[in-house]
Amino acid sequence: MQKDSIKASLGDFIIDLEQGLLFLNGEETSVEPKVMELLLYLYDCRGRYVTVDELHKHVWADRVVTDTAVRGTVKKLRVILRDDDLTNPKYIKSVAKRGYKLVCDTNILDSSTVSPVEAAPIEATPVQDSVSTEVVQPTFEPQHKKQRNVTTWAVAVFMLFIICSLSLYINLDDGPQFAGEASLTEFNGDKRGIAVSSDGRFVAFTGRHSENESQQVYLLDKQDGTTRKLTTKATNARFLNFAQNDKVLVFSDTVTGASSLKLLPLTVSEPESAMVTLIEDKYWVSDVIAGRTESEMIVKIGHNAGSVLMLYSLDLESLKLTRLLTPTHSDEFIIASSVSPDKKRLVNVILQSGKSSLVIHNFETQLDKVLITRNELAARAVWLTNNDILLLDGAGLHIINVNTGESKQVRDNPGALIWDIAASQAGHVVAIRKSQERANRLYIERALTSTSEVSRLINTSPEVTSMIFDPVDENMRWVRVKRNDVNYLGHLNIKNDQLTTYFETKDKLELLAVATTNQHLLVKEKHRLAIFSMKSRQLEYFTADSSSSSDGVFYQNDKAVLFGVQVGGEWEIQKYDIESATTEVFVRHFKSIRPTKNGFVAANYVGDLFLLSPELEVIEPLEHRINFEAIARWHVKQNGVVWSDFDYLKSYVNHFDLESREHTMIEDMFYSLYPRISVNEQASHIVYLSVQINDSAIQQLYFK
Repeated sequence: MQKDSIKASLGDFIIDLEQGLLFLNGEETSVEPKVMELLLYLYDCRGRYVTVDELHKHVWADRVVTDTAVRGTVKKLRVILRDDDLTNPKYIKSVAKRGYKLVCDTNILDSSTVSPVEAAPIEATPVQDSVSTEVVQPTFEPQHKKQRNVTTWAVAVFMLFIICSLSLYINLDDGPQFAGEASLTEFNGDKRGIAVSSDGRFVAFTGRHSENESQQVYLLDKQDGTTRKLTTKATNARFLNFAQNDKVLVFSDTVTGASSLKLLPLTVSEPESAMVTLIEDKYWVSDVIAGRTESEMIVKIGHNAGSVLMLYSLDLESLKLTRLLTPTHSDEFIIASSVSPDKKRLVNVILQSGKSSLVIHNFETQLDKVLITRNELAARAVWLTNNDILLLDGAGLHIINVNTGESKQVRDNPGALIWDIAASQAGHVVAIRKSQERANRLYIERALTSTSEVSRLINTSPEVTSMIFDPVDENMRWVRVKRNDVNYLGHLNIKNDQLTTYFETKDKLELLAVATTNQHLLVKEKHRLAIFSMKSRQLEYFTADSSSSSDGVFYQNDKAVLFGVQVGGEWEIQKYDIESATTEVFVRHFKSIRPTKNGFVAANYVGDLFLLSPELEVIEPLEHRINFEAIARWHVKQNGVVWSDFDYLKSYVNHFDLESREHTMIEDMFYSLYPRISVNEQASHIVYLSVQINDSAIQQLYFK
């Protein structure tokens, strides 16, 4: 029996997504193949703008055409859709430099929702002469019989409700229960990515034993308790998974700007000698997920700086790479993904506006369903069964019923010691458990000179998670402290380790800048920018809960803040007046800005730096790019630009003199020089965190 095509409503039209046909009022509309291909791509990307370059890459991948030809095809599509009012488009909205977006209402239709005029006409069958016809007269039920039928139906519906409720209760009660855990390894070395074979016997992970060692791939055999080191030459092995009936391991060698995906055969004695490179020279490759077949892997790829990270399907036999899923909003990030045991669905952990959502993607219908949304940031979600998902966050382990969205916490996670989990599609679950909440650490002060010598070591407790120079007192530091899952703003005396705290929150907190008078701190709580007033001891938010912001800097003798915010998909710099609590547009087309002695240095949305005049006109590009990741920082002090960058293997501190145009750089291993740097007012020194190894173990988690 032939499967019905998937149809969707498209405003007044109906589109057959499989056959590529368009209908209006039940009549098929003639559409050229390339115009239909354009419409289908816009439908797949509905909810976001598609640039002309993206259309060249995906719709015209088979040929080279001009931008004029692309726009001409869009015009043809508008004619077909009768979308001739460009000021108030009903189907395709266009914005300069952003592209095109499908804006009409769309819904997947099943056979019951297709209008009769669209369905195939039913022809009357001729009645043979030998067969007599009979006219059937309508019958009328007495009123009391109708009432009896209504009562009967009411009872039946009530009984059905009771049965469903009991069934739901039984199903929830009979769902997976946490039964305990057991250690598989000792707390020896740092461990990162983790995967478990389909039969549960083997556990693969990435890790290292010292601060100066790069992450490598290891394989633990639970049967004999041995652990093999499979690679020695990986640059920074991070994410991994089993494939092809557990005969191979696929792992990402993740270095920002030069990432790759590699395959290790497990059937040879020296897997690294037979290692195969599957993907190379990508800006970012991560989240290696077992796919719908033994030869499919699902990976997250970013093609260049500033691009959206998208999920791709990779066939290990043909090496064909197919785009699978794209975030629909610019501030939306896919944190983690997992394919269901029946291979029909994909669960994604989506981060947006400081909240985590579990979104179920149906492979067959291509529809998404938000299962739950919570303020707690989730780290991982894996399938236990086709009906249950195991979610890991800072609070603990939770089992989520896919059918009802019901959530039950089955294990707490004090200190977020369990920080990653993996599951085979047969239900074997393993976890990485850290030995302590945060690794032992030092804060290092280093000179911003060609010699870059270390001038001071500040030994602090692991609770101090970031540090900023005090602009007034050289013996004081402003710090962020995390204690018992609570973030604090504090003032630390580095001579006697005396700490005074002023503010606390359970939400994610970043300390960005300190006013020169020490009376205000600029912070980012979750995704909102705020001023902490030492006078009121409260946060004063100046960005909306629904907006996306970058960072900020104090301006005009600490009376204002310049900050980046995204408005309508475009970045701009706004100025917030602290005294009047008012905001105005400062300059458009930039994401971040810093004042200098004679103007400004600003960065566009990808981080390219530009020198601006006091009148905010571009003087020249500086030919350098900053990093907008949350842990990176950039400063302008004493007419010099200082910024941190990293590729997850190493960190880099750059200094660019705006007068001499001289550029110098300090580099060290990523955790030895954590990129959340601070610069003193004289621009002579930086302070940064240096993290030691946090020994971790692998555990087996049991469910029944």
